[in-house]
Amino acid sequence: MAKTTHGLPETKGFFRLRGLATGLKKEDALKSHTFTSGSEKNTAKFGVKVDQESIVFINAEGFKTKEAHLFKQSEVKGEKSQKKVVPWDDRYNHEDEGFKVIGTRLGLEKDEKGKNIISTFAQYDAPEALISGLSDDTSIYVQGKIEYSSFKNRDGDAIRNKKLLADAVFLNSKDIDFEEDGFESLSDFKQTIVFIGIEKAESGDKFLVEAKIITQNSIENAEFVIYEKSLANMIKKNLKPYTSIDVSGKIINKADVEEVKETDSWGKTNSFDRANTSYTREYVIEGANPETIDVETYTQSIVDEALEKLNAKGQQKSSDNWGKQDSNSEKKGVEVEEEDLPW
Repeated sequence: MAKTTHGLPETKGFFRLRGLATGLKKEDALKSHTFTSGSEKNTAKFGVKVDQESIVFINAEGFKTKEAHLFKQSEVKGEKSQKKVVPWDDRYNHEDEGFKVIGTRLGLEKDEKGKNIISTFAQYDAPEALISGLSDDTSIYVQGKIEYSSFKNRDGDAIRNKKLLADAVFLNSKDIDFEEDGFESLSDFKQTIVFIGIEKAESGDKFLVEAKIITQNSIENAEFVIYEKSLANMIKKNLKPYTSIDVSGKIINKADVEEVKETDSWGKTNSFDRANTSYTREYVIEGANPETIDVETYTQSIVDEALEKLNAKGQQKSSDNWGKQDSNSEKKGVEVEEEDLPW
């Protein structure tokens, strides 16, 4: 377990998407930035259209460092992989020895048999490889980690962010057609949360789950949504505040469309659809795993103590009624080794 600033274990989150790449031609799809400290960072940001209505945006990003970390997978079952640290400029010079750079796995080309040719890039190099190697409307599969952060705006309101950081992008095994019979969208997430409370939303037939997410350097507040009443009741009945549990569900990010009617000077009514600037962005919980319930690791006193530690350092800114369970066995049209999936 990686050492955290506050001493608590991280509550990690993962995602996986399948859809059509979009937004690759935008001017800001690829950004390079040099900080005042001299650090250099590359970022790629584009969308994955997972169905007719929803586009989920992802990032691939990384810093240029003085050294690169390499690994070599052992050919003997049960043996640990070998590791090596080399100068940055030598990061790809040890592949003949079986060493690969630790970073982002990309499969943006296929061999003569139609299988993905997978290469591993340093996180700093992956953004440029993605933007140059992909085109809009390419059918892709993406998986990675969810990053949580927050900041206060000029009015002093806390703004919460969820960022999807890709660590693997592959061409899908077949072209995606949203209108194909039997099409199923894939925009899944799995997240360990520290449950705080649940209440019915003031508007709409849904329930709001308040939770805390433990990151490496902070403790963030996060909100999730439940539409299934039986699952909401099960959580309310069985979970006390500061209980951790694994939840899973769907990522929703779609534009709200309203019908606007105008009457011209001739008295004829024109009707057309216009996309608002507002979006429905929700992480919808569809299932929770009761076997992962933990009432000891993140008690209120333990979390408060960790927050005090962060404040002192100036780093904290602010299948039954449990629903559907995750399964690793369904790859649904993408060639990914089972051991490569994060969940």
